[in-house]
Amino acid sequence: MDVTVNIKVLGLILLTVAALVLLIYLVFLVRKLLVTLESANKILADLEDVSGVLSKRSKDVDGIIDDVSDSVGAVTGAVKEKKNVVEATSSVVKAVVSVKNAISKE
Repeated sequence: MDVTVNIKVLGLILLTVAALVLLIYLVFLVRKLLVTLESANKILADLEDVSGVLSKRSKDVDGIIDDVSDSVGAVTGAVKEKKNVVEATSSVVKAVVSVKNAISKE
């Protein structure tokens, strides 16, 4: 029994086998890609939750920083006003001490 195979037919058989192998490979690749996409969707959902929380917290912190800044400004203003009073008081005290020292030396 002799079988003659034409080169054209052999080429078509090889191309068909290669196409089937490529198709099977692509099916496995798509299955892995679907698993990867599901994981990416979960990560993005978690990231959306975290960014929402961070956005809310940053607004809270911004309000706190504004309040602290206002308080520091008020304290600074009060200290500047009190500084003049303290300087005047210290001048009076120094004068009294100088008079006392002058009297006690005599």
